[in-house]
Formats: sequence, C-alpha cells, structure tokens
Amino acid sequence: MHAEKTYPEVNRAPEIALQGNCGYEVQGDRVRVTVAQIANNRDIGNLSGTLALELWALQQPYEGGDFSGIALAGTTVGEVSGQHYFADGFYDLLFSAPPAGTWHMALMLREWTPLGYVTRDHINFALPYQVNDRPEVVRSETDNVISLRFQPKEKADSDEANADAPERIEKQAIAEEKHEAAKFAAEQSSLPSVNYSSQKELAAVKGVSKKVADRIVHARPFASVDDLLRVKGIGNKFLQKIRNLISL
Repeated sequence: MHAEKTYPEVNRAPEIALQGNCGYEVQGDRVRVTVAQIANNRDIGNLSGTLALELWALQQPYEGGDFSGIALAGTTVGEVSGQHYFADGFYDLLFSAPPAGTWHMALMLREWTPLGYVTRDHINFALPYQVNDRPEVVRSETDNVISLRFQPKEKADSDEANADAPERIEKQAIAEEKHEAAKFAAEQSSLPSVNYSSQKELAAVKGVSKKVADRIVHARPFASVDDLLRVKGIGNKFLQKIRNLISL
C-alpha cells in the first residue's frame, strides 16, 4: 500500500515541522517512509532534541494532544539546528502490521525532552489502511496447544473430503508453525517487557540504570526491540548486551 500527502498547509508552522511531500509504502514486513523536509523553525543557535519519526495506526485521525494506537514503525533521525532542515529523507523500516480492521495512518514527528518524547508535528494520511480478518489463534494455557478456528462447514461426502485434503494439510502446517511460535513466546514470557513492565522491573535488568528505565517507560510504545535505539542513553552496543534479557 502506498500513501502520500503534501505539507505545509496555510497557517500551519510548528517549530519542529514536517514539510513538503511525505508518504509511506508498505511492502511485506517493511515500510518505506519518505519526508521532503524535517525543519527546525526556531531561532538560529537552537538545537533540537533527538527527533524520531513514527508511523502509527489510529482508530480516528489524530487531532493533537495525547493519543492511543498501534506503533507500526519508527526511527530516530538525529538533531537539527535552528533555521536548518533535513532534506529528502528516505527510511526503510521494519513494519509491524496492525490487527484486522480499518485504521487511520498518521506519521508523527517527535522530539526528545526531559519528560520523554513529545509530538511536535504530524501528518494524517487520507487513505485508510485496511487489514483483512485472519484465522483466530487459540492457545491453551495448560498444554500450550495451538488451534485455528475457521468458519464451520457442513459435512461433505467422501469425494469432497478427498478434494479438501490439500487444504487440511496446509491448515495443519500453519497450526504446527503457530505452535512453535507460541512455545517460543512462552519461553520468553519471563523476561521483562519494554512495553509493559514497570520502571522498577526494567531497572532490575543487568546494565539498565533507573534513569534509562524511566526513559524507556516514557518513550513507549515500541514496535520492535530495535526501537529502543531512539531512547536516550541506549546505543547499538548497549542494546546488544541487553537484547537477550528483555522482551517486547
């Protein structure tokens, strides 16, 4: 899916702004985000906080202030001086598809502050993002069994049953794959979650200070563990050290 929108609009000049043509294109588990300009309209001598671009799926178009939704992709883009801008941004990012439904897509430009990331500008894409229903996965908490619920079918005669054999084999393969995924998730469930664990639980992870744990809590949600790189104080080397000690 591809979407594009052009800014600025009349009487719309945030201090930290998205300007010109902006768009995104989803290709499987990747999304390509393009931004003509990311501008710092503050006075010369100003230096922005670390800026981050985030693609979100919302239940209604974003109108400012607090919001809730699903983070689909994101990346940090660095700092920019007053009266300067980044031009011709192209970002090839991991994409986490939202659940089935119709979603309003928004591109958020956020800035790191002492209180965490704050949204400075945004774009609402006019074309909704549609995700079709998928088979429902059912997990037994006692035996970790995975099953798939499909629409009920009337009993078929022997000829029809034989014709459906390939489909049954495919369903069985999907169920086995989901079973393995559920086992892995269960094994990882004891690890602190960067999206759901408390600040105290995150600070208990070896190498994570209370200050970094607090920043992680304020920067939620994360679409992937790699998104922790947009948290101040977490670099590539540090992330590699704690990657096996945390979960999403």
